[in-house]
Amino acid sequence: MNATVNVVCYTSKILSNGEHPLMLRICKDGKKKYQSLGISVNPKYWDFKKNTLKACCPNKEYIQKIILNKQMEFQQRMLQLICEQKDYTVATLLNKDCVTFTLKTVEEFYCNLIEQYACEDKCGNRLIYKASLNSIKTFTKGKLNIPFSDIDTIWLTKYEKWLRSKGNKDTTISLMFRTLRSTYNKAINAKCARVSDYPFNEYKINKFNTTTQKRAIAKTDVLKFKTEVQPMGKRQYIELSKDIFIFITVP
Repeated sequence: MNATVNVVCYTSKILSNGEHPLMLRICKDGKKKYQSLGISVNPKYWDFKKNTLKACCPNKEYIQKIILNKQMEFQQRMLQLICEQKDYTVATLLNKDCVTFTLKTVEEFYCNLIEQYACEDKCGNRLIYKASLNSIKTFTKGKLNIPFSDIDTIWLTKYEKWLRSKGNKDTTISLMFRTLRSTYNKAINAKCARVSDYPFNEYKINKFNTTTQKRAIAKTDVLKFKTEVQPMGKRQYIELSKDIFIFITVP
């Protein structure tokens, strides 16, 4: 049975200003525990039937944001434990040592990463991750507001086929996949994605052929340049450039 998490106005305790503290109440298996949110309200601003702030409550938006953030934190803890198929208790959820996740969408994490590289003046990294993001956005037709868990082996296979259909060679495909894998790893380290969803243990990137055709000029072609190219006129510095080229390319 999953736990329930809600916020209550704790009337059992009255503060010196006459307000009651707002407490997070966690219930599971017939047991309940409370944790203070660090804020309090006058009881006249609390709707005890709906268990929420009244519209006339001062600083309602600020208090509501604190409540929602705290509820989301505990819901993410529960979701993490459920996904890992681990049993948990109320005490487990309240344990501050429990690893919390701040799950982000793929696009959101990419944008944060690109912004970070821009701030660190790492232009090369920024451009590589920007190119990777643009490629994935085009592949998904702009629908990149997805969690990392959606990127599984089936998704990766479709992405590979799409890249090939656009005429990309293995070297380019390998770069796109290595950048995506690196982003996924960074998201896991930042607790923005779960290692249990990681697809690259099964989907191997080393299958791509990244060897490139040699582009060096053959020695015989250099010697042709020496013997067959006509004199370049009276501009001695051009003739000198030719001699230097031959000198450094022919042993």
